[in-house]
This record gives sequence, C-alpha cells and structure tokens, in this order.
Amino acid sequence: MLVNLSNKPSTEVMTLLLTPLIEIAWTDGKVGRAEQNAILRAAEQYGLLEKDETFLTVLDRLTTRPAEKTIDRWWEDIYTVLAFLPLGQTAAVCSLMLEQTRYIAELGQERIFGLWRGHTSGQDEILKLKEMEDRIELLQNSSISSAVDLKFLKMLPLVKVAWADGRITKREREMIFDSMIDLGVEPNDENIKQLLKWLELSPNDEFFNKSLKRLYLSLEGMDADQRANEKYSLISKCTQIAEVSGGNSHTPSGGRKICDEEVMAVKHIARFLNGAIARTLSSENTTRAASN
Repeated sequence: MLVNLSNKPSTEVMTLLLTPLIEIAWTDGKVGRAEQNAILRAAEQYGLLEKDETFLTVLDRLTTRPAEKTIDRWWEDIYTVLAFLPLGQTAAVCSLMLEQTRYIAELGQERIFGLWRGHTSGQDEILKLKEMEDRIELLQNSSISSAVDLKFLKMLPLVKVAWADGRITKREREMIFDSMIDLGVEPNDENIKQLLKWLELSPNDEFFNKSLKRLYLSLEGMDADQRANEKYSLISKCTQIAEVSGGNSHTPSGGRKICDEEVMAVKHIARFLNGAIARTLSSENTTRAASN
C-alpha cells in the first residue's frame, strides 16, 4: 500500500514527490497499467487529481517519458523543498518515497497468466532502484548539511538590494547587521563570517535566484498568517535597506529618491516571494521539458 500523507503542502511540492515513482516506472521504456494505477492512486492521495491543471500534469508524466535533464531538475527542486523541513520530517518523506519507489519497481515486473503469479523486480528495475536509493540518501544528507543555514538565507535579499547600485554604503551595512535579530538569524561567528563575505563580494544572480526559490518554497510550508508575516517582514527590511542610502545611480547617497536599481531589486524579491516568478520558472521548466 502507498502511504497516505496528511497536512499536505502545495500541489507543486506534492507533484515533485511523484518524481521517483515516475522515473522508475519508465525504466523499461513504458509505464504499465499496474504502475500507472499505483501512481494515480498516490496522486489522488496527494490531492493532485482534484484540479484539471495538476491532473493533466500527472497524466503527461505518465504518458510522455521525461528527459534526464528534466528529471534532474525535479530532483534539485526536491532537495530545495526538503532543505526547509525539520530533519524528522525530511527522514519521514525520504522513507515514504523509498517505500513507494520499491513498490513501483515490484509492479514493473508483475506477470499475469490469468491469475497473479507473484512479482519480482527485473535487472533494470534493480539497477534503477539502487539509483533511487542513492538519490534519496543524498537528498537526506543534503537536507541535514543545509539545515543550519535556513534562517540565515533571509539575509541574502537584504544584501542583494544593498548591492543593486554596485556598492554598499556604511549605513546599509549597519542596517543589515542590525536586521539579523529582527529576522530571527543568530549572530554567531559562522553567520557573521558568511555575511561579511556577501558584503565584500556580491552573490551572483544564479545563486541568488536559487536561494530566493528556496525561501519561496519554505513559505509555502507555513500557515497563512505565518507566511504573510515572514514575507512582509522580509520585504519591509529590503525596502528599509533601499531607503537608508537614498539617491539613485546619478545622485549621491542621501538624496530623496531610492536608487532605481534598488527599487527594481525590491520588486524582484517581492514578486518572487509572492510566487509570481516561481510560477513563471515552473512554467518555463514545463515548456523546456516538452521540448526535450
């Protein structure tokens, strides 16, 4: 039996949890009826068959074999999601995915001769199952290693806003350090050293956008009030950083206007935390998957 989940997160996250089932079901080049039924049953438990959009997404993954690059992207997203869960929940999700994956691997080799005659995993399924076990172990280890920096990532948008005009002023630097306590970030040696590195060298856009996506997905796991408080608190801090130096790229610091570049940076972060950019990235990933 596939294990049922309670307290379901977003449908985007639940769809990701089908990844190992989809991948191993396609091992022999096609998804059999028993495999398909089991995955659909899991999808139904995850609430993915209630809306046409997610229902069609599941059907597409069952009828069109995903490219390896697409599957790798899905696994990267799973790593990102689980990085924000408590370690106990991460272990539970990993255990669930492994149990379900083994179940699908067995179904792939079921033989019917009028009646059920038992089932065993074939060599291809055994190899793929070992690959899935390695992925899930890496996933769990990755979540453990990244657990210490979850709250600290909230400092990154502030740093990025401060860097928007190509430099960080003394007042911006002071406010960023003052914001640590307000955002629930412990000002320990490790966090301060990392923050100093970001203040000396601006984080690149790829790292920044991936980190913002992690922040967005972490908000998805909160209740509505907590999610709103976290989001608006972070956006408010970013706005304060933009305001503290004043001016724009053609006006000295201290002018009446907020730097144009910083305005754009704050808008980018706000859109991301509201899910607009995250949904766009998801749509782009779907388009790339269809073209692969």
